[in-house]
Amino acid sequence: MRTGWLGRNDRLLRIAAGFFLLNQILEFIVLQLGNHGYPALCSWDCAWYAALVEHGYDPEPHDWMGKHPRHDAANWVFFPALPLSAKLIHLLSGYSGAASLLLAGKLFFLLAIFAFIKVAADYRPQLSPVLAAAVVAFNPYSLYGNVGYTEPLFLLLSCVFFYALRRNLLAAGVVGCLLACTRLVGVFSAVAYVIAAIGTWRREPGQRDRILLGLMLIPLGFALFLLFLHDLTGDALAFSHAQRAWNRAPGNPFGHLLDGLRMYPIDKYWAVMCLLALLAPVYLALKKHFELAAFALLGTLLPMSTGLWAMPRYIWWQAPVLLALAILLSRRKLWIPFFALSVPGMVYMYMAWFAGGAFVV
Repeated sequence: MRTGWLGRNDRLLRIAAGFFLLNQILEFIVLQLGNHGYPALCSWDCAWYAALVEHGYDPEPHDWMGKHPRHDAANWVFFPALPLSAKLIHLLSGYSGAASLLLAGKLFFLLAIFAFIKVAADYRPQLSPVLAAAVVAFNPYSLYGNVGYTEPLFLLLSCVFFYALRRNLLAAGVVGCLLACTRLVGVFSAVAYVIAAIGTWRREPGQRDRILLGLMLIPLGFALFLLFLHDLTGDALAFSHAQRAWNRAPGNPFGHLLDGLRMYPIDKYWAVMCLLALLAPVYLALKKHFELAAFALLGTLLPMSTGLWAMPRYIWWQAPVLLALAILLSRRKLWIPFFALSVPGMVYMYMAWFAGGAFVV
């Protein structure tokens, strides 16, 4: 009988590695058919991240390759966890910033598949680990796991966070701190933390100091980023104010939703996707997974408050949303039509990526 962590997780590791390999094979085929090399994967935000890895945060706004004539663009909008991870690879290997990002992203993608299988097994033991892996590796927006974006790291950390919530609240606080360094939504893992900690707070008064310490750790990473931006630019909220270069500003998420339903077909598509995503926290709440429901709700409404642009990757890389989807697909073999449409959709996203379709940014 195999003992130890590797022994207990051997099958799940093989499933995760197998689906990651299948994803990479499909990507390789798409690259070959389109006569593209792996460097072509690093585009859009990845190019920003690559410059950040090699040169650090901008001291002042600029025109970014002539695309922002108002000289109002800056990489302050990007949180530091991913570029710091890629920076380590860059320093150790000597690879370019772009190559380091792609390598980091693929490593996090593999780990995220495994971490999601573990979370799915924890919250829904009867769910097939094969289906859980497939939902991550072959959803229509799995492209973002391979193009040097922050999505796979965010999914990995959020899965580890929810796994730790049921075992060690202090460890969950440490992971929440990393989440808050990855994306603004990560700060709101504190809400899920509080919901999960209520029972322990009541049952085990001796654990209250650890619970409070874990809670205080979550916003620490975000606070340090704000201090850094203040020191660099004089504006602690520069990450938000710089969004104006892309004509994005906080507003009413439901107003953006209604506007999307009235506008172009792509906006309608995003709006409908957001509406469906908002059903996930409702379903999870009905199943009494209130911490997952709160995270999913905030993880959808917060990015939606700045518009529907790029919403698919905020939706399809959320652990609670993917879990709700996997549960749905496990019933009456709904996974068959889903993946029959999902895999061609994934290929289409790659084609749009290489063609420069702005809706994939």
